[in-house]
Amino acid sequence: MTNKPQFGIGVGMGFDTVSVSDQIKAIAKAGYDATFTGWSDGCDIQGWTDEIKGNNLIFQSVHAPFGKVDKIWETDQEGEDQIAMLIRCLDDCAKVGVKIMVAHVIIGMDRHSPNDRGVQRFRRLVEEAEKRNVVVAFENTEGLEYLEAVMNQCKDSPACGYCLDTGHELCYNYGKDTLALFGNKVVATHINDNLGMTDVNTMTWHDDAHLLPFDGIADWPNVKARLDKANYDGIYTMELTRNSKPGKDTHRIYQDWSLDTFLQEALKRARKIFS
Repeated sequence: MTNKPQFGIGVGMGFDTVSVSDQIKAIAKAGYDATFTGWSDGCDIQGWTDEIKGNNLIFQSVHAPFGKVDKIWETDQEGEDQIAMLIRCLDDCAKVGVKIMVAHVIIGMDRHSPNDRGVQRFRRLVEEAEKRNVVVAFENTEGLEYLEAVMNQCKDSPACGYCLDTGHELCYNYGKDTLALFGNKVVATHINDNLGMTDVNTMTWHDDAHLLPFDGIADWPNVKARLDKANYDGIYTMELTRNSKPGKDTHRIYQDWSLDTFLQEALKRARKIFS
């Protein structure tokens, strides 16, 4: 890899209508160092890996599915099915040499009661990750109590990591400094801006905007200082979208931008923060 900055910057895929192949090409053309993908059973992860490497990019992580992770805490068979699916995702990560799998531990705005059943299931996931030499980077989302329970149970494992989502801190976590809790485990980032919760009494995923840096209320010098304090030495990876959430008009400023323009502007802003 040549002519790359000392600090690595990546951007994820899966938040755009453009095909994965075209996103890979556009990300490489814009000058990024790395990218990450989503995952589902039967996805062409080997093909994506070949394209990513062929475009001189690092395959930084795989984002595991999270639409039904609440079942891990609630039900017997569905909970087991969800853990089995996450283990299959681990298998694919190991197969193509991706060292980080990002995972959510909960979905749902009204969830505040973690239990031992869920904690032990996630512990088993981390133990399976150890066998595959993959780190599970648990992400801050809604229901921070669940993340704390899992991280406390698994903190002694080298396969337990943390993924800081800067936008989620502002909306789902109401500005709480999650690096103060999990900074010693941070192995990945989802860099994005946010406007906070529009109604402090009603949490909604519609406020999870994933804006470009400097288009929200994030204190970027503070974000950088906290990551430095945590001795983060990984790739600064962004997780962005060009589209507003339902009922929102937050992304109107991007509506006339091409994907190339969007990616180039995002990279310019990231370099302003992390250079």
